[in-house]
Amino acid sequence: MTIILVFLAVVVAGAASVTVSAQQPRLAALGVLVAMAGSAYIADPLPDLVAIVARLTGAVLAGYLIWVSLREAEAPTAGWQIGWPGAAAIAVAAFVIGWLAATALGGDLATVAGEGPSATGVATALADGSLVPRAGIGAAAALIALGAAPVLIARDVLRLGSGLLLLLSAADLVRHALVAEPDRVVELGMAVVVAISGAAVAGLVHGSLKHYGDLVIRPGTGQRFAIRHRSADEAHPRRARPDLAE
Repeated sequence: MTIILVFLAVVVAGAASVTVSAQQPRLAALGVLVAMAGSAYIADPLPDLVAIVARLTGAVLAGYLIWVSLREAEAPTAGWQIGWPGAAAIAVAAFVIGWLAATALGGDLATVAGEGPSATGVATALADGSLVPRAGIGAAAALIALGAAPVLIARDVLRLGSGLLLLLSAADLVRHALVAEPDRVVELGMAVVVAISGAAVAGLVHGSLKHYGDLVIRPGTGQRFAIRHRSADEAHPRRARPDLAE
């Protein structure tokens, strides 16, 4: 199971690189769906069956709504300017950095853990080189590196929304890596948050396609008022002289 979860972390990082680099909108939507669904299960131990089903349902619902909202998106978007090779290189570098940093993070947690058994267990697992939390932090680093750029310099609403969803999945991966025992209530709450976030992105995509016919982010324009410049004579009207009026 450990090897499968590590492989799933690699798949999540690869899906994130597809999300930010794919020119076809629906391929980007598929990438973010895989990233959201996979990040829910990179945990050791795994959540219970109810939480697993809820997380899968939330991720699939979010991805499906985004997929449906892209029915009218005809032209391919530009994607990230560095292309998929650059995105893949960033994902690999960030994954390796996160993987290596997990050991140092485990040592720091062991120093400040105190006597809490849960925190101590997490610190020990990271410091001893447990593969699943290390892979989770590596995947989280990849998602942060890939998701931050579309959020900061996004040119279309799909990339912006996908970047935000990748950052949400990264936070979930870090939570799984640092929490010793999964909580069913938290998992159910995350399932709802993922579904609502996906619905919000789908709403933005649908609104952009409906009103503008594309996914391009346009700067807000305020109402413009026509200003008529008055001449000096209009600003300071002259009174007619009585002697001239006669």
